Parts: sequence; structure tokens; C-alpha cells
Amino acid sequence: MTAFPSFHRSGRAHRHVQELRRWAPWIVYGLVLLALCLGWLVLPLREWMDALQSWLLGRGAWGVVIYALILFFATFLPMPDWPLPIVAGYVYGAWAFPLVYVGVALASALAFLAARHLARERIRAFLSRRPKYRAIDKAVAREGWQIVLLLRLSPMVPFNLQNYALGVTAIPFWRYVSATLVGMAPGAVIYVYFGMFGKGLGSGAGGMDWALFVGGALATIALGVLVTRSAKTKFADNEKHSR
Repeated sequence: MTAFPSFHRSGRAHRHVQELRRWAPWIVYGLVLLALCLGWLVLPLREWMDALQSWLLGRGAWGVVIYALILFFATFLPMPDWPLPIVAGYVYGAWAFPLVYVGVALASALAFLAARHLARERIRAFLSRRPKYRAIDKAVAREGWQIVLLLRLSPMVPFNLQNYALGVTAIPFWRYVSATLVGMAPGAVIYVYFGMFGKGLGSGAGGMDWALFVGGALATIALGVLVTRSAKTKFADNEKHSR
């Protein structure tokens, strides 16, 4: 008689865990935004950023080269690189977008080629033990460009790891590049804008600035949720067709 309630409790617990996993990236994203906003008020972030800006701008073209190299290697390696576009937006303003866009695109392309031609078997063996990446492999085999685009727009898999995971799939290089160039653009714009917004706080951001910031953050979350759901649906459909 007690087995049924126990079963139902475990089933509910499993559903709660699945729901938490589904929303975890967005909870983290919201906490990061909150931490950034509070940082301007609690920590001397503005002083640190101003000092960094003075250091980079004081080196002229070499400052741009130094930043570009840091961004390149952070993207090429499996390292968290999301703060760097924000830094670029703070330091270089709107000019940060082409700098970030080109740097991330080049690093992503080289990581893809390195995975495909230098470490293909090791990466494939590593990923084969992870169901999420097996689903990506199957989905890319069927719908290549579309799946890569959805992955680039979704935080379901970290951006840097996507470069290596996609390098061992069947997608042709130029299709991967074109999908990456389209899919990474919204994220680059958003992160650069966050940096520009942070810089604007120093001169007193107005109501319109805050409205754009909050609206952009909410739109980003809403788009990401829709894209992630669409990607998961695609993976589920491909899983059914492959059986």
C-alpha cells in the first residue's frame, strides 16, 4: 500500500528536477544580470573598468590587438568568454561589435577545424558518453544548418563547446560558418550593448536607457526560451526518426 505514494513522490521529484534543469540557464542569466547591476552600486566596478579602458586606449592599436588576442584564445579554448564582449562594449562603444563579431567568428571556425582534423576521434569518444551531444550529432546529420543556427541562438550548450562538438558532426565547414555568423550576431549585439549601458551609467542613464536595457534583457530571455524549446523539439523528432 505504501509503494504507490512513494512512486508518485519520486515521479514528482523527477519532474521537478527536469523543470529545474530546463530553467537553470535562464535563472543563471538573470542572476548574472542582477550581479552586474548590483556590482555598479556595491563594488568599484566602474573604477576597475575605467582603469582597464585607460590602459587599453593608452596603447592605441596595440590595445586593440591585445584585447582581440585575449578574446580569440578565450573563445578558442573551452573558457567562459561572455564577459569579454561586455568589456569591449564598455571600452570601445559601438566599435566593439565588429571587433567581437570577427574575433569570435575566427576563433569558432578554427576550433571547428581543430576538432575535425586534429582531435576528431578523441573528441568523438568524449562526447559519445553524453546523451545531449549524441542527440546533437543525430539532429545535425538530418537538418545541419537549421540545427546549428538554433544551437547558436540557444544557451542549451555552451558556445565554446559547440565549436568542438559540431566539428565532429557531418555538417560541411561552410554551412557551419554561415549558420554561426547568423546565429552569433544577436548575442554579440546584446553583450556589447550591456557594456555600453554600463558605461552610460557613469554619466547618468535616463529612463529610456533603462527601458531599453530591461526590454533587451527580457526579449533575450523570451527568444532564448522559444529557441531552446524549438531545438529540443527538433532533437526529439530526430530521435524518433532514427529509431
